[in-house]
Amino acid sequence: MKRILPLLLLLLTTALPVNSQNKTYRLLLHWYPQAQFAGYYYALEKGYYQEEDLDIDIIHGTVSIPSTRILKTGDFDFAILWLSTAVQLRAEKVPIQLLAQTNQNSALLLVSHKGKGVDRLEDFQGKKIGIWSGDFELQPLSLLKRNNIEMQVITINNSINLFLKGGLDVCTAMWYNEYHEMLSAGLREEDLNVFRMSEYGMNFPEDGIYVHEKLAWNRPRVCEKFMEASLRGWMDAFQDVEGTLNILEKACAQAGVPFSRAHQRWMLNCFRELLIHPRSGEIETKLTPQSYNFVGSVLLERDFIQSIPPYEKFIVPL
Repeated sequence: MKRILPLLLLLLTTALPVNSQNKTYRLLLHWYPQAQFAGYYYALEKGYYQEEDLDIDIIHGTVSIPSTRILKTGDFDFAILWLSTAVQLRAEKVPIQLLAQTNQNSALLLVSHKGKGVDRLEDFQGKKIGIWSGDFELQPLSLLKRNNIEMQVITINNSINLFLKGGLDVCTAMWYNEYHEMLSAGLREEDLNVFRMSEYGMNFPEDGIYVHEKLAWNRPRVCEKFMEASLRGWMDAFQDVEGTLNILEKACAQAGVPFSRAHQRWMLNCFRELLIHPRSGEIETKLTPQSYNFVGSVLLERDFIQSIPPYEKFIVPL
C-alpha cells in the first residue's frame, strides 16, 4: 500500500489540468514591442489568455540577443516568426511547428524616386540598390535574378538615410515601418515609386504563430486556446485603436524603447490590411503547400538551406 500511494499521487499530478500546474508559457516575439505584435499585447492586457486558463509571459528578441538565438536553445513555448526564418530553423532541426499563418502577404517594398530614371523594374539595370542582409535580401535579390537585372548592391542596416540623401536609386522598406519613415521625413507618396514584392511574383507570407514541437504534441488543446485568444486579441485590437496604442505605449516603456503614436497608428492600420481577408473579414490562418514550397525554393536558390523540410511536419495538425 505504501508503494501504491506515491504512484497514485504521481498519476493524479500529471493528470491535473494545465492551469492547476501553474505553468507559465513564454511567447517569444522576434522584435521589440510595436504594432506588428499588437494582437498579442492586447490579448494579454485584456485577459483573453487568462480566460483560457493560460498564463502567458511575452518576451522579445533584441539587437544583442536575436530571437533566433533564443529559439535554438529551446527556451520558448510560442513564437512569432517570419515564414522564411521558420523554414530555416526547421531545416536546422529546431523543434518549431506552425500553428497559424496570420500574415499571408509580404509587406516588403522596393522604393525609388519618380522621375529619376528608375520608374520601372527594367530601369533598375546598373543602378544602386540598398538591401538589408539576412531574410530581407531573399525577395529583392531573387526578383533581380529572375528578371536578369544586375545592380550595385549596397548592404544597409535598417536605415533609410542613404536613400534620403540620394546615395541610393532604390531602397528596401517595410510598408508598415521604413516607408512611413520616408513620408515622415518629408517625402510625398506621389513622388515615390513603390514596387511591392507581393505584386511582382515574390510574395512571402510573413508573421505566423509557432509553437515548440513538444508542446504541440503533448498539449494540443493549449495550442488551440492560445491561437483562439490571440486571434481574438488581433480582431479587438483593430476595433479599439486608441486602447491598443495605449497598451503598446505601456509595453514600449517597459522595454525601454521609443514610442511614436503616429508611427504605431500607421503600423496598426497596415496590419489590419495585411491580416484581415477582404472578403471574409477574418484572419486567414492556413498556409498552403504552394506558398510554403515557394518560400522554400527561394531559400534553396539563395543557399540559405540545403533541403526543404517536409510540409506535413512543419504544420501542427490541429
